[in-house]
Parts: sequence; structure tokens; C-alpha cells
Amino acid sequence: MKVIKTDLKEVLIMEYEEKDDSRGTKYSTFSQRELVKFGIDFKYVEENIYCPLKAGTVYGIHFQNNPMPQAKLLYCINGSGIDYAVDLRKESSTYLKWISVKLSSENRRQIFIPKGFGHAFLSLEDKTKVVMRIDNYFDSKYSRQIAWNDPMIGIKYPITNPILAQHDIVAPKLADSDINL
Repeated sequence: MKVIKTDLKEVLIMEYEEKDDSRGTKYSTFSQRELVKFGIDFKYVEENIYCPLKAGTVYGIHFQNNPMPQAKLLYCINGSGIDYAVDLRKESSTYLKWISVKLSSENRRQIFIPKGFGHAFLSLEDKTKVVMRIDNYFDSKYSRQIAWNDPMIGIKYPITNPILAQHDIVAPKLADSDINL
């Protein structure tokens, strides 16, 4: 496994080695042992697949408040998209900074987003499928959203009029949220 560091030192991009033989290609999508080698203590309890039908669909910015924050490991199994991680930890030196990475079924990259970070995803192709592994169960009591286009965060999306779910349409700005990370 190759790990690529980002400007947010806790957010990592991973690439697993491919192996080809006469039968085709084999590659891993998860290895606890490999993650531990790179200092990532991640044991997931749930795996979800998101399937936006249309390019230009935005999920996020999503997170769970304390005491139920979530770390996430994401990758694409079909199509492509841009994944965003936003540092929402108020005491962090990188508070409100964000990074993005293109995930696709072709590049097979993964992104690890630790607890305390918000997450957003933009589909770049119709019928994209994204796998999200999380280390803490979804809990509607702690689940939160921040407006995808919050000016305090300032994510630069390559679109201006995304397809959004109702809860993302009405998501509060960061200044109006009850975030406690």
C-alpha cells in the first residue's frame, strides 16, 4: 500500500498495489495490517454504498457530533467523483482548511477521513458508486450537515448548481450550527 500525505496531516490518500496474471487483475480494498503500519487505527463497523444517479450530485458537508464522531474510509467502485475533507476541530491549527481528491474506479484511490472532519462528495459521472466505511454507527441524534457552499469553509467545487438532498438544501451555515468537535 502506498500512502500519500495531504495538507491536513491526519487525512491520508491510499493506493493499494495491483497484481496482474493470466486471470486478470487483483487488488486489495482493505488491510487492517497495512493501515496500522501507517499509524491508522481504523476498524469499521458499517459499510455503505452511495449511488448518485447524475453527475453534479453533492453529498455534504456531513459529520457526527461528539460523543459519536465518525472516521471514514471511502473509494469509488464505479464512475468518479471528488471527495472533500474539512477540518472541523475548533482547536486545530488547520481548522476550516479542506482538501480534495479525485476518486474513481480507474485510479482506485481511497481517502481516510478521521474523526473531527466534515465530509463532502461530488459525483463527476452518472451512476457513480462510492463505498464508505465508517468506524461508528450512524446516529440521527448526532448526525449534522453544514451547507455545502458555506463561505467560511469556501470549498471550491467545479460546479455552481448541484443536485442536493433536502437535508443538504436546508443545512445551516457553520456559524449557525451546533458543532461540538
